[in-house]
Amino acid sequence: MSTFSPRTGLFALLGWMVVGLLAGCVVGPTAPNPAAAGPPPPLAGPEALGRLSAARPVDDLLDAMICLASGQPVYGLMQGNGNVRTGPSQESCRVGRAPADTVIRVEGLFPEGQADRPLARLGAGLDTPLPIGYQEDIRPLFQATCQACHGPDVQNAGLQVTEYSALMAGSERGPVIQPGDPEASLLWQMVHSGAMPLIGELSPEQKRLVYDWILLGAPEQRPELPSPSAVWALIGPLDFQPTDNNCGVDPAELQPFVNAGLFWLASCAAPPDLERLAELRDRGPAALSPGPPQGGGEAQDPAEEAMALSGGPNPRPAQIPGTAGIQVAPLGLPAPSDGDPWMVPQGGFCLEQRRPQLAGQWGITSLAFAPDGRLFIGLDGPSTGQVDPNVLFDAFHPSRALAVYQSVQDDSFYTILENSSRITGLVWHQGVLYVSRAGEIGAIPDGGSYQVLAQGFAVNGRIFHANNGVAIADGWLYVSAGGIRDGYSDGVIAVGDGDLPAETLAVNIAAGGNPYGARIVRAPLERLRSERRIELFQTAARGVRNPYGITADPYGRIWFTDNGATNVPGEYTAGDEVNLLDPRILPPAAVAGDENATPFYGFPLELAGVRKDWYTQPVLTLENSTAPTGITWAYDTIFFALYGRNPGLYRLANAGGTLVAERVLYGWPIQAVATAPDGAIWFGTGDGGLYRLAAGCGR
Repeated sequence: MSTFSPRTGLFALLGWMVVGLLAGCVVGPTAPNPAAAGPPPPLAGPEALGRLSAARPVDDLLDAMICLASGQPVYGLMQGNGNVRTGPSQESCRVGRAPADTVIRVEGLFPEGQADRPLARLGAGLDTPLPIGYQEDIRPLFQATCQACHGPDVQNAGLQVTEYSALMAGSERGPVIQPGDPEASLLWQMVHSGAMPLIGELSPEQKRLVYDWILLGAPEQRPELPSPSAVWALIGPLDFQPTDNNCGVDPAELQPFVNAGLFWLASCAAPPDLERLAELRDRGPAALSPGPPQGGGEAQDPAEEAMALSGGPNPRPAQIPGTAGIQVAPLGLPAPSDGDPWMVPQGGFCLEQRRPQLAGQWGITSLAFAPDGRLFIGLDGPSTGQVDPNVLFDAFHPSRALAVYQSVQDDSFYTILENSSRITGLVWHQGVLYVSRAGEIGAIPDGGSYQVLAQGFAVNGRIFHANNGVAIADGWLYVSAGGIRDGYSDGVIAVGDGDLPAETLAVNIAAGGNPYGARIVRAPLERLRSERRIELFQTAARGVRNPYGITADPYGRIWFTDNGATNVPGEYTAGDEVNLLDPRILPPAAVAGDENATPFYGFPLELAGVRKDWYTQPVLTLENSTAPTGITWAYDTIFFALYGRNPGLYRLANAGGTLVAERVLYGWPIQAVATAPDGAIWFGTGDGGLYRLAAGCGR
């Protein structure tokens, strides 16, 4: 086997090697796209203990091409406000702007004006060969595997392969390479058949390297790549702010492009972490490219330059109400049934259990990761088997705990908070763990003690609804504040002719009058840390009953599940939902604190049979009594759990413009879901089960 530096062409096939190892595929000249059968596997794993990260830094154009060819997206950080166009050219129609400091998802790289000839594109696999040169890529391979028989000292059949001119001259039989035609090249025929080298057949990846080099014309040096300003990036549909235009392009068919000279390449496979973002920001916009934009470079107008220098507008894209922007395709899994195997993952995922000693001793209610892999676990009494009803129905009973587990080393587990009330939500942010527990929000600085930030949230012990989950986005702390009335089991809501104001219903009926229940609320994080009072919280969304799990995605959008009313007849929608709130499209009055201007999600009016055209539609309406719980963003989509009907872990997928949910694992009762720094999904169950679910194996 050869030994190469990470910059060689062979190492450029890293993604394919990993896929081959995990999925058992054979890579040849016509190898299929490895991502076609399911979710793209992590570049570096998954490894049993998660020691290898699914993401890695990307520093240059070739590195980005390697990432895309391996089936993974590239992420970049905008250093200025960039125009977004319908094609890879400054002459293409302008459809929007990618603001400064936006993290963009790059799905393809194209030379100036060549929309049909990508340098590399996500999903294309290696159909378009990466740049390969004899000196950089082929010579090291042949020196390691062929030198004994065809090197400077011995040339069997008169062939030397360790010098470019000698190789191209051929052997006693004539030329062994026909540039551009591997099938007609004797060298490829011998390598492909395994007849050469004599020390052992080359790996499929090494063969592919030789094949592609000949196909590209067998160049002595790698072809010179264009400068960033002569390259255009195809970006994600959520990574720019649309503007009014006369381009005549159907939004569903739009392919948005931004010039690569306007952003720093950041990472492969997953968005960059805070440390990487800080590193890129320190480089400053002046170092964006070697010089001013050349050729197809996209210059900013003076107003945009001034805005970029001032920090730019809100760096997150707007979200059209009622849409979700999920691009992940369905796995083709069957609909859930009682015959599904228990705790057996589907769709290219694999599962391992951690800390089995927790099973039966505790229930897990919440999970959150620190960037170093520490997993914070909210522990409760078990919710299965023989339970103590005095504990189960009393959210304030001091029988809970908060533990820390070293998920990477798997060598440490200890508690940092004991004698606690019910812990329903956790989130880590910049060195602080934020805790949502019965009736309050608190914080634990790394290495410090618990501090109460706000008290007075709605809690109903009898149906164990508390203030539930917590998330942080763009300087705001969000709480999915549960309600304390059922809405239906307490009696069908009578609304007369349907003209009763929605806010009156939401506050006085669904939440029993508590202004911090049956809604999504938020508070400015820094003020909350300093002032510590619940009055800082304002309504962000109404019309929910018991929003349970809540999470922020890489775009700063807020996703949450809503636990609907119980025992509701099928003709009514009980409110079991997956919902999306984009804070960037909140009306100015809502941002200023006017609750009446915030979006309304339909409960309890929908339950009462009252239809309003101003409802914010859920991303996914679930069957009554499915009872969704934890939710997280992973593998470019949303995963969430159900513990009612058809329980298990689900993922969202886009089936021709319609979002569907597919159950990737049948299990119960899953209460908490979180995404680890390496991209894997972790979930905890009410009977103490702690599991790691990762894509790319088990196929």
